[in-house]
Amino acid sequence: MLFLRACDKSDIPKAAQMLCRVYAEAPYKENWPLDRAEKRITSYMSGSHSRGYALIVETQIVGYLFGRIITAAKSNHFYVDEIFVHPNYQRKGCGSMALNALPGELKKENIEKIELHTLSEDASFYEKNGFTKSPYVNMEKTI
Repeated sequence: MLFLRACDKSDIPKAAQMLCRVYAEAPYKENWPLDRAEKRITSYMSGSHSRGYALIVETQIVGYLFGRIITAAKSNHFYVDEIFVHPNYQRKGCGSMALNALPGELKKENIEKIELHTLSEDASFYEKNGFTKSPYVNMEKTI
């Protein structure tokens, strides 16, 4: 059974180390310097609307989920900036359990919708967990 625990600043080093490990694996195969990973995690936790959760199985942290509350015209939304699970725990249902536990945490703050963007190859994972494709398109521009 997996549960979520709210993160605090003491989680930053371990979350950064895990981010480096996860992103070193396929499909990303990125070499993240630890200091940049720590900056990324710190930025996820820096605002008053930021939320971070450790994904815990028994007493072991197996992953992290970071996001932020967004005020919309008629309700509050939660945007998932990052979710990652340690490679030893991937494909064991931890990500799904985290996404299923998340609404219980967010409803306490009157959040009505969860949004995220993902790699197209991972879309089926999120669809399996109740997400639907939105009419929006993710775009970027290299500068």
